[in-house]
Amino acid sequence: DDEDEEEDEDEEEERDREERELIEQVLEFSDTLVREVMVPRTDLVTVPSDATSDDALDVFVETGLSRVPVVGESVDDIVGLVFARDFLRITDEGRAGVPITEFMRDAFFVPETKRVPDLLREMQAEKNHMAVVVDEYGGTAGLVTIEDLLEELVGEIEDEFDEEEELVVTQTDGVLLVDARLPVEDLGDLLGVELPDEEWDTVGGLLLGLAGRVPRVGERFEEAGHEFQTTRVQGRRVAQVRVTPLRLPSEE
Repeated sequence: DDEDEEEDEDEEEERDREERELIEQVLEFSDTLVREVMVPRTDLVTVPSDATSDDALDVFVETGLSRVPVVGESVDDIVGLVFARDFLRITDEGRAGVPITEFMRDAFFVPETKRVPDLLREMQAEKNHMAVVVDEYGGTAGLVTIEDLLEELVGEIEDEFDEEEELVVTQTDGVLLVDARLPVEDLGDLLGVELPDEEWDTVGGLLLGLAGRVPRVGERFEEAGHEFQTTRVQGRRVAQVRVTPLRLPSEE
């Protein structure tokens, strides 16, 4: 009996070790960039730097957000962040209409091309929960929270555990149901067409490129004689795509 127990323990330890290695591997080799998981600038909720504590409190209550960027001249001029918990405290103290700048904290800026695991490590080390993502011209590209990064990596780790899953399922009439992790090049080979792959490695990345943002479920795009329809989105990434060949008029 003791031997059986020891064997079970050994197996469990081995499993734990394998899982840890897999997680390390994802952290090490994930090529997902921050721009693929951020909240894009078009969806940002901000407060102006000349707002008062009452204005900020209204924003927090309406949106349910816990942190909001403070902007100067425009969304490209983020001057700091404010945290909901700071304003709840002053309401208790009965202070109203205080300038928002009194509660402002420094913003943490990162380039949109930074890898997700690298930023996660950096944010954990600096104890930052939110980062402002900037493009190559220094403009605001979006915002990312530590939760967004963790969600992305957990998704990738789960994907590693689910590797039995087929990446392409052929449906009737030449329609393909494609896992968005499939490399663009592989899909191009499969369809016998050339798909743009200079900027994006995966089919999910290609759809981000065609839409210029995270596409919504059901959105359709045309490329290389095929229609690409987003069928599933997880967090801020495309998870599954339906690819349908477009019929040429002469074929009808």
